[in-house]
Amino acid sequence: MKSIRSWFSGTDTPENSHWSALKTNESVDELIGNREKPQIIYKHSYRCAVSIFSKRSLETGLDDLAGIADLHLVDVVSLRPVSAYITEKTGIRHESPQVILLHNGAPFWSASHGNVKLKNLQDALDELL
Repeated sequence: MKSIRSWFSGTDTPENSHWSALKTNESVDELIGNREKPQIIYKHSYRCAVSIFSKRSLETGLDDLAGIADLHLVDVVSLRPVSAYITEKTGIRHESPQVILLHNGAPFWSASHGNVKLKNLQDALDELL
């Protein structure tokens, strides 16, 4: 069992789960160009409790989500330029935490703050598929 400290530390990296870390603008362009399956971008701050708990909510269903869509995470604090590039490319105003669902290279659905919940994302995917 994880300690409370580990919940708020930056040690829970995307590499430890189904998340693919977005670290460059080129990686954003690549995922936007992917037409094979939906793309999910999660804008995350390791400094924000709401963001941490929202990420944990999504991670309760990662096995199911990973079979349907590609999952990407951007650390909005350390990779602010990449987060800003996502805003530029999608036209969706930056917020954190935020989840963006892309289909055929275009935004299909997004949620932020308290609306970043597994159920909401699953409902959006059900509507899409």
